[in-house]
Amino acid sequence: MGNQRARSQTEIKDRRQEIIDACDTLFANRGYDAVNLKEISEMTSITRTAIYTYFKTKEEIFLDILKQEYLTWQKELELGLAQIETRNKEEYCHFLTDSIVRQEKLLKLLSEHFDSIENNSRSEKLCEYKKNIRPLFLTLSQGTKQVFPDCNDTAAEHFRLFYFSSIGSLYSMTHPTEKQIAAMQATNFYKKLSFPELFYEHTLLIARDL
Repeated sequence: MGNQRARSQTEIKDRRQEIIDACDTLFANRGYDAVNLKEISEMTSITRTAIYTYFKTKEEIFLDILKQEYLTWQKELELGLAQIETRNKEEYCHFLTDSIVRQEKLLKLLSEHFDSIENNSRSEKLCEYKKNIRPLFLTLSQGTKQVFPDCNDTAAEHFRLFYFSSIGSLYSMTHPTEKQIAAMQATNFYKKLSFPELFYEHTLLIARDL
């Protein structure tokens, strides 16, 4: 019985991952709006009806993609933080900027589709997601205290909050759509911005109290 249960759980995990991988591929090749459960079923060995056993909406699949991206980023942060031997704010902010710039998929989902993903996912899925990504936020808080041991808990917490809350908005500002660019150019308001440069300056600003 124990072996049967183990195989069943393995099969469930494998099927979920097959669905996630198909959604990820469609997103990469055709964009967010082109992804739907019918297209996903055609790329997998799982029928559209069976997909509903695991995910009720495409947004719930993207929630798992976000979780994967966050957990991958967490491992990179942990490795990088373990190697830092400086208390220099400029170097620390460069490290954190370089780290987030490498997370292109995460940046696109957070800046363009995050509200839709959360609003169209079941509460239990959303709670599970929040629980699973919480260690990433703790990693940054602990890493900041490690690099700047003299900073107080409040300063480290504020830095973490401002860092994560700015990611999607700053990426969106530096990656306007063609329609947005045309509108800004028509009103002489357009200025091309660099996400790495803007994010670094922002991160350095919020690190002032560390």
